[in-house]
Amino acid sequence: MAKPTSPIEETDNHPTLESLADRLGKPEPGLLDALLDGTTEAQLVERGRQIASSRVLTDMRRLYATAHACWSSASKDKREKLRGFSPELLALAVEQALALERLLDAHESAGQKKDAARATKDAALREALSRALLLRDQAYEVLRGVAGSGKEAREQLAQAFGTAEDPAALARGLTQLAALGKRYLAQKKGPLAVRARLMRLDHDYVERLEETAKELTQAAKTAAARPAGQKVTSGDLDRADGINLILLEQIVRVFERGNEQDPTIPRLVPIATRRLFSRKVRKKVAETAGGGAAGGGTAGDGTAGDGGVGSSPPDEEEPLEGDDAPV
Repeated sequence: MAKPTSPIEETDNHPTLESLADRLGKPEPGLLDALLDGTTEAQLVERGRQIASSRVLTDMRRLYATAHACWSSASKDKREKLRGFSPELLALAVEQALALERLLDAHESAGQKKDAARATKDAALREALSRALLLRDQAYEVLRGVAGSGKEAREQLAQAFGTAEDPAALARGLTQLAALGKRYLAQKKGPLAVRARLMRLDHDYVERLEETAKELTQAAKTAAARPAGQKVTSGDLDRADGINLILLEQIVRVFERGNEQDPTIPRLVPIATRRLFSRKVRKKVAETAGGGAAGGGTAGDGTAGDGGVGSSPPDEEEPLEGDDAPV
């Protein structure tokens, strides 16, 4: 195997995915379906689930620019060494990379909007709770003054007051205090009516209690409501990741084989997605000076020992990137 060259250094001059798409043109319809023929949706999602979309995009932006630059300047002989790669394949890969980029942007934007909406709803509920709690405590003192010192009246007031263990309980207490206030206001004469006038209990105040209870109930419902389903789900992203990983792997492997034949062809070294890729490296068999196989078999007899001539040595897994590739 020829010693591989280092990957082309990444620079700010690398074209963007958008500019690559402009140069390559739109791929023909049906290419993606043909490429994915035999691959199930479950397989795409499972493969895409292994890595974050942003990492896939990081490698594709860099490697597709390198692949395009190499092909554009390659001689006919060099292009022969890149069999398995074509401008049409790269155009399809770039198109799918851009589709993934749009999906990720939409997904993240929806998440940010969801978080902002949640924060707004929570703040509105806290404010409604604070207002309702202060008003309830005030109403208790007003109605306590109107009710007088009778035991039965105090018990009725305590029951109407209720608790504030949750928004529903607090709203219920406000409504019950408003109902008690209406009962007191219904008495137009007598000591109770006088006390109501002294405490400034009137219908406007009772309506305020009722309105605050309604506002609190609505704020609680709004805060608890589930947001509308996001148009872009994690499953959508995983599927798109799976498609892009298939395309990226095909292109990376073709350039790897091309580099083995011609070291001036750059290796496309995955960095962000490096753990998902591996290459097959066939052990070389060193022959002895007398023509014998290194494994001890007799040359030409087809019965070589382990690793000898005539045998098929096993493939070994080795990362596509070199051991010194950055993580």
